[in-house]
Amino acid sequence: MTATRTDESNVTYQFKGEDHTLGNSLRYMLMKNPDVEFAGYTVPHPSEPYMNLRVQTLEGVNADKTVKEALTNISDVCEHVLKTYNRAVRAHNEKK
Repeated sequence: MTATRTDESNVTYQFKGEDHTLGNSLRYMLMKNPDVEFAGYTVPHPSEPYMNLRVQTLEGVNADKTVKEALTNISDVCEHVLKTYNRAVRAHNEKK
């Protein structure tokens, strides 16, 4: 991941090897944060392995911290989904 910044609250990140799956999830989690004014992503071209993410936060709020928090939130959601799925599979198998 590389980052281009005008200041700590206006940053564009470039993720290599990522696409709409991470881009849309990050945008969604970032926009749930009241300190984030704007979050958007682009995948320049399907044949290029890059996803660009633009984040603008309120003045004085560090964009890097909001992105890390959003990534942690995505990971937490994935963990919850996996645990819930595994519980449902076990319950189904016990009924057999």
